[in-house]
Amino acid sequence: MVDRMSERAKDDLDRVILQLYAIAPEVDKLATDCANALQSNVDADGGYISKPTMKAFTDIREAIAHLYAAGRVAMEERDRFFGRPMIAR
Repeated sequence: MVDRMSERAKDDLDRVILQLYAIAPEVDKLATDCANALQSNVDADGGYISKPTMKAFTDIREAIAHLYAAGRVAMEERDRFFGRPMIAR
């Protein structure tokens, strides 16, 4: 397979990256809220939230980290194929 992308792919990548930028503030807040709840549970010696809820909050934070990592890869690939970054970083 040829290591290239079409201009149509550029439009798709740009659209996805713009959507990621649009949701980033809310996603960051969600990650912070999960971290704060987990810390509150630690401060309460584990009596603040249930173990299944702790696992869910941890899973949410990990999913957010994976989302950001995947977004970074998409941005790097877009830049590699099409040059100048779409959004100044």
